[in-house]
Amino acid sequence: MGLNELETRIFAYLLKNQDVSTSRLTDLFNMDRSSIQRALKTLIDMDLITRKSMSLKQYCHLKNHPSISKRGYLYVYNAMNITSIKKRMSSLLNTWFDSMINKIQHLDSLFDCYEEDGKLC
Repeated sequence: MGLNELETRIFAYLLKNQDVSTSRLTDLFNMDRSSIQRALKTLIDMDLITRKSMSLKQYCHLKNHPSISKRGYLYVYNAMNITSIKKRMSSLLNTWFDSMINKIQHLDSLFDCYEEDGKLC
């Protein structure tokens, strides 16, 4: 899929855990926030994960954390459905394979435009 090690580890974690915050990932992987955010952006751009905004109150309730006096919002991340990811990847692979077969079948037409001395017709 073209993911680096951190992106792969985050994606694997999100497949098994829901509504994960950036701070949870920084603690878990012992990485700086900017590295985690870059990896998350890559995963979002590849449509492998989603990001949603959640109030701190909702988040604390969801994660059974003691209520905090702070107000505000944070982003939480979730992996896309693995079955839909597999289908999309299979479709992309089939499209690529079909285009390669087409190029191979028309390979001889590429050489039709060159004369024996290598000059273009």
